[in-house]
Amino acid sequence: MLPLVYSRLWLAGTLLIASGIVIGSLLPGPVVVAVASYDKFEHAGAYFALTLWLAGLVVRRRYAWAALAAFALGAALEAAQGLLTVTREPDGLDLVANGAGIVFALALAYLGLGGWAGRVERMLGAGS
Repeated sequence: MLPLVYSRLWLAGTLLIASGIVIGSLLPGPVVVAVASYDKFEHAGAYFALTLWLAGLVVRRRYAWAALAAFALGAALEAAQGLLTVTREPDGLDLVANGAGIVFALALAYLGLGGWAGRVERMLGAGS
């Protein structure tokens, strides 16, 4: 992790995003109403946000690990949908959508958006 002044706040944000993904993935199916094509955009958007968030907190050489962690969460949740719920079932296309969001976020991280938390802290004058 980057040497961040507000590391606990950033980690709390990570838990909030990840918790939202977990809860949204495991809610009973009828509660979550989505059109199939929009569902894939939701998957891509959620994993894009998680990956870009994680890439903002770690050094560049860890971006790929952040992406792998996000993908592992998605794979585990797809398995959990099949094993732990009766109203949800795993969908390989959800993993593809997750992966698309992750790859897009990873590309943006490598193009300069990674490490954003350190820049935000410097703009706020933290640690100066």
